[in-house]
Amino acid sequence: MLGNTIGLYRRKLGMTQEQLAQRLEVTNQAVSKWETDQCCPDVQLLPKLADVLGISMDTLFGRAATAGEDLPWDNDDAFHIVMYHGHQLIGSAPAIVKEFTFQYEGAAKDVYCALNLSCEDVEGDVHAEGSVECGDVGGSVNTGDYVECGDVGGAVRAGTYVECGDVDGSVCAGSYVECGDVGGNLSCGGYVECGDVGGNLAAVGHVECGDVGGSINANGGDFGMHFKFGKD
Repeated sequence: MLGNTIGLYRRKLGMTQEQLAQRLEVTNQAVSKWETDQCCPDVQLLPKLADVLGISMDTLFGRAATAGEDLPWDNDDAFHIVMYHGHQLIGSAPAIVKEFTFQYEGAAKDVYCALNLSCEDVEGDVHAEGSVECGDVGGSVNTGDYVECGDVGGAVRAGTYVECGDVDGSVCAGSYVECGDVGGNLSCGGYVECGDVGGNLAAVGHVECGDVGGSINANGGDFGMHFKFGKD
């Protein structure tokens, strides 16, 4: 699980794969292969890797992340949905695990999930490495896969598609976007069907939307739209 540990602590520091590669004087591809367990770092790099990530060698190899000690997040009021293999903290479920259910009664403030997430309303932010299916979100949503949710009080960033209600912040999706009004910018790798957009709009596919407060850039397909300021 070395790759999961590297990726987990890199993201905790807000560091990209490119930035980690520069610190270690290796290629981006090397870091990507480490994190997907295609290969392991050279043994001579391990002490420097642990120093850059701010962890011990034991933690790097999953020996120190036991329940209640040396966990890779603050002792805050957020939910951190992860999985343990014995006393070892791992970043995602093994292939044999098809579904994992966590039940909790009451409002969830922030949710951090290393798996796919399905829940009701969330008062704060949602961060998931997999997909997100939920009700309304008071904060932002950031996921490596798709998002299906109600209204969002912050921004939405998804690796694939977004289907949601109104979004107060910006929306960025690798695939298509179907949503209500967007308060900020909207950027999409596919088509867009939405309400009003308060900022700029950029899409690869066709666009069907309401008023657009900023610029419009639609690079592919036929599209129809109307917007506030008569921008080309």
